[in-house]
Amino acid sequence: MKLHSVVLEGSAQVDIRESYDGSCRAWGKPEAKQWVRQLRAAISQQLGIGPKGFPLAPEDDEFTEVIRQMVVGRYRVLFTIKGSKVHVLHVRGASGRRD
Repeated sequence: MKLHSVVLEGSAQVDIRESYDGSCRAWGKPEAKQWVRQLRAAISQQLGIGPKGFPLAPEDDEFTEVIRQMVVGRYRVLFTIKGSKVHVLHVRGASGRRD
C-alpha cells in the first residue's frame, strides 16, 4: 500500500552508481547488482509508505526545506517530502562525505 511516489534525483542516482562501481571492484558484479536491487527496493518500499516517520538528518539545519534520513545498512538516504512525492537527494555511504 504505497501512499507516496519516490523520485530518485540525479544526485542520488550518481551516488548509487558510484557505490555500485566500488562494490563491483570489492565484491564482484553479481553481488553488487543484488545489493543495488535490495537498496532500491528498501528505498521504494519504506519511503513509499511512511516517510514522515524517519528522523531529521543532521544536515537539516543547513537548508530551508526539511531533510530527513533513512538508514539502510551502512548508507544514509537523504530525502525531502513535497506533497505526495518523496525526493531522494543523496545516498551517502560510510565515508561520511557531505556535498
